[in-house]
Amino acid sequence: MSDDPVRDDLGSVELRLPSGDRITLFHGDLIGRLWSAALRLDDARISEAHAMVSCRGREMKLLALRGRFAVGGVPVKEAVLRPGLEVHLAPGLVVEVLDVTTPGAVLRLSAPGVPERDVAGVLTLYGGVEPRVRAGWRPDGHGWIWPTGDGWMRSGEPATPLLDGDTWDLGGTAFSVRLAEGEPGVAPTVRDVSSGEPLTVVARYDTVHVQRRASPVLVLTGRSARLVSELAIIGQPVSWESLAVELWGDIDRIQLRRRWDMQLQRLRRKLISAAMRTDLVRSSGSGLVELVLGPDDVLVDET
Repeated sequence: MSDDPVRDDLGSVELRLPSGDRITLFHGDLIGRLWSAALRLDDARISEAHAMVSCRGREMKLLALRGRFAVGGVPVKEAVLRPGLEVHLAPGLVVEVLDVTTPGAVLRLSAPGVPERDVAGVLTLYGGVEPRVRAGWRPDGHGWIWPTGDGWMRSGEPATPLLDGDTWDLGGTAFSVRLAEGEPGVAPTVRDVSSGEPLTVVARYDTVHVQRRASPVLVLTGRSARLVSELAIIGQPVSWESLAVELWGDIDRIQLRRRWDMQLQRLRRKLISAAMRTDLVRSSGSGLVELVLGPDDVLVDET
């Protein structure tokens, strides 16, 4: 599991391996025979760098590198990762996508006469009488922008970081970007909270104990515990921003968002490691977040 906030911010995918084990991969993680691969597979049919998990705007994708893989019996160079998808890395070597978490926000580009679009890869910009945007790097462009892994950049000497609300001129055309917020740090799947063993959640603010019957207690501490405890105290959906301010104070909103997404990812990893459902804390839409309990779950508020 990664402790790098940049990787966490860019989403993740949980896979079930042929052995039945589960693994969570992040943007940039490699699948292959290399010892350094995040998912190392000692199989002669697998290339050293077989495939890579990549965040492309609002989607998590698997990209073929030195190897190929198949989806639905068809060899492909890339695939959008969605829960339930089975990827055949080689005949008989199948991994199943269990869960996907997408980024909390993406950068969107616009200009007069140019439809707004996500900055999911390198874009070439043309200003002037007929402004337009084309995917990929093209030498005749007036400017270029691209994601870097921890943000976005635009061409210049040196390249200039792009921030929410930036506007610049290319050939008399004003290009601008904005950070479009989705459901922060939440997987696009909705699980049935009534399934599985009931949970008992004991909120004590500085610690939270989560337990299933006959299973070890998962002890949350630090901001993970404070996040869950705050939601237990409030008892209803609340905006992610107001809750994040309680955890980190009134800091720059972009930094606040990154810390919030990172914290949710850390909480999800802890729940995954304890084989518990990851939608205990879930967005209810429109920028709200809530504690989700099933009909048989028990919440004990000892804050």
